[in-house]
Amino acid sequence: MTYTDDDPFWVKNRAEFLAARSTSADASACGTCRGRAAAGEPVEHEGCQQRATLLYAPDHPYYEILAGFSLEENQALPARFHVPFFDDCGIPNGWYCAVCQDEGTITGWPCAAATKYGSEVFSPQHAAETAQAKQAAELAAYRALDLGDLDGRVSATCDNPEHPTWLRTPDDNRGCPWCRTAELENALAATGRSLSSFIFDSDDPGTDALGAQWLYHQAMPNADDPFAQPRAFRSSVFSEAAKAVEEMDVPAPDEHSERPQAYLDGYSDGLQDAAESLEKLADQAAEGSEVTS
Repeated sequence: MTYTDDDPFWVKNRAEFLAARSTSADASACGTCRGRAAAGEPVEHEGCQQRATLLYAPDHPYYEILAGFSLEENQALPARFHVPFFDDCGIPNGWYCAVCQDEGTITGWPCAAATKYGSEVFSPQHAAETAQAKQAAELAAYRALDLGDLDGRVSATCDNPEHPTWLRTPDDNRGCPWCRTAELENALAATGRSLSSFIFDSDDPGTDALGAQWLYHQAMPNADDPFAQPRAFRSSVFSEAAKAVEEMDVPAPDEHSERPQAYLDGYSDGLQDAAESLEKLADQAAEGSEVTS
């Protein structure tokens, strides 16, 4: 006996099958429908039926990025981006390509790229599962590195969230290496300022102080050129002198003062001019353009 698609028996059973509700409830389904699905019964509400979810590729370009290119450039994007999206705001509503667009132009789906590369638009389930397993393995490896035990070493962190996690042996009680590096750099900079101030304030600082200043600038990574170090030394001396001038006290105006306000204003302006001149000398020394004769 031959069965055809328009056989009344199959037409009736096909209609009943298509009209029946799913026995799988969506994650956002109501409690009644979730309970019915757990018991193997069809859900009660149409909106509670489980449906497939269309997910964009992780690197899918945002609208702002797409808007910066022409329609031809967006049409040439890889096939995984040419997925459909439903526009329920336009008139009429419709399905359009997620990337085949530019200002004032949209393209219906399937677009030319989706039609040509249909098998590449959506990731096959086995490929997605393989990629998911690979990502899980990589994540586990990173977690083992950051939080686990590797070659007998354990992870350690400090209070600064910008500093990375490092590994150390259980008996290693040293602190964060990045914090220690910052402390040493600050101490080195403070030493340089103290030496510069001492040399500037002393009539004859002596060869020991000058040698210490030289070693300080050799330790500072402020110049790869060894011939720039003397310039750095002279620049630091002028900079410290400018700071000292800026910090000098200006006499406060007093009604019983013998000096007029014009004198005080001139005194203040003189300090400012001196500080600016010393800063200019510091810049010239750093650049090697100062006049030494």
